[in-house]
Amino acid sequence: MNMQRLAATLALSLALVSQAAPLRAEMAGHGAMVNAVAVSADGRRLLSASWDYTVRLWDLAKQSELKVLDGHSASVNAVLFLPDGKSALSASWDHSVIRWDLASGKQTAKLTGHVNNIAGMALSRDGRKLATASWDRTIKLWNLGTNALEQTFEGHEANVMQVAFALDDTQLVSVGYDQTVRLWSVASGKELFSLTGHRASVNAIAVTPDGKTPLTGSTDGQIKRWDLLEQREIGGLPGHSAFITSIAISKDGRFALSGGGDRLMRLWDLKDGRQLKQFAGHEKPVWSVAFTPDGKRGVSGGYDMVIKLWSLETGAEIPAPKN
Repeated sequence: MNMQRLAATLALSLALVSQAAPLRAEMAGHGAMVNAVAVSADGRRLLSASWDYTVRLWDLAKQSELKVLDGHSASVNAVLFLPDGKSALSASWDHSVIRWDLASGKQTAKLTGHVNNIAGMALSRDGRKLATASWDRTIKLWNLGTNALEQTFEGHEANVMQVAFALDDTQLVSVGYDQTVRLWSVASGKELFSLTGHRASVNAIAVTPDGKTPLTGSTDGQIKRWDLLEQREIGGLPGHSAFITSIAISKDGRFALSGGGDRLMRLWDLKDGRQLKQFAGHEKPVWSVAFTPDGKRGVSGGYDMVIKLWSLETGAEIPAPKN
C-alpha cells in the first residue's frame, strides 16, 4: 500500500513539474559556439554555423532543426542563403566555401583558394558574386555562376575579419586585425582608401541598403559609422561594455542590431543613434545577430551554443510552440 501511495505521489509531482515548466525559448543543437546566423528571404528558415564544424537549417516559426549540413573539417564561421532560397553557402576555418543544396543537404560545389581561415563572406545583391575575407590577409571575389576566382584584393597587414559590398556593388569594404576599414574597387581590385579610428581589431561590418554608410564593430567596444563618399567617421553607437562581434542592419536601413562580449544584443535607431532596447538571455558572449526580413524579430547566436529569437517590439524572447 505504501509503495502504491509513493508511486502515485511521484506521478503527481512529475505531472505538476511538467505543467509548470516554461516553454523552450531557444534553438539548441550545436555542440559548440554559434559563429553566424542567417535568415531566409521569406523569413521561414534560419541557417546557423558553428565551431562544431556543422551548418544547421532550422524552421524559424517552430524553432526546430530541419537538417544538419556536415562537410567542413573545421569551424564554420559564416553562412548565407542564396537568392533562390534553395541553396546556401558556408565558409570555414578549413579554408573553403561549400555550396549546399538545402533540399538534399548535399554539397554541390566547393570553392578553394584561401590559405588560411575564412572569417567572413558577403553576397552581391544579384547573387552572382561572392566576396570572402580571410586570415591570409586577402579578400577574394568569386563568380558563383562558374565557381571561378575572379579577383584577389591585397593590402591588409593582418587577418581580414569581414567584408561587405558597397556603393551599388561596385566596391567592397573590409575590416580586420590591423584596425582599419578599407575600400576596394571591384573592377580593378585596387584599394581606394583606408579609414582609421578603432583602437583594436575590427571584427564586424554591415552596410546600409544605400551602400554609403558602413557600421563597424571592434574589440575596443566601439561601433563606428562611416561615410564612404566623404571618407570619414560620422559618429558611433555607444553602449556596449565589451568587444563587438557582430552587426546587422534592417532591410529598410532604419535600425541596427549588435552583439558582443557583454552577452547582450542591442537594437539601435540609425536616424539618431539612440539605443532602443537591449536583449539579455545569453549566458556567454553574443557571437552573431540577424534581422528577420519584416524587421519585427531579431535572432542571436551565442558562445553558449544556443540561438534565440526575439521580439524587437517588446524586447522579449519568443518561445517555441508547445508542439
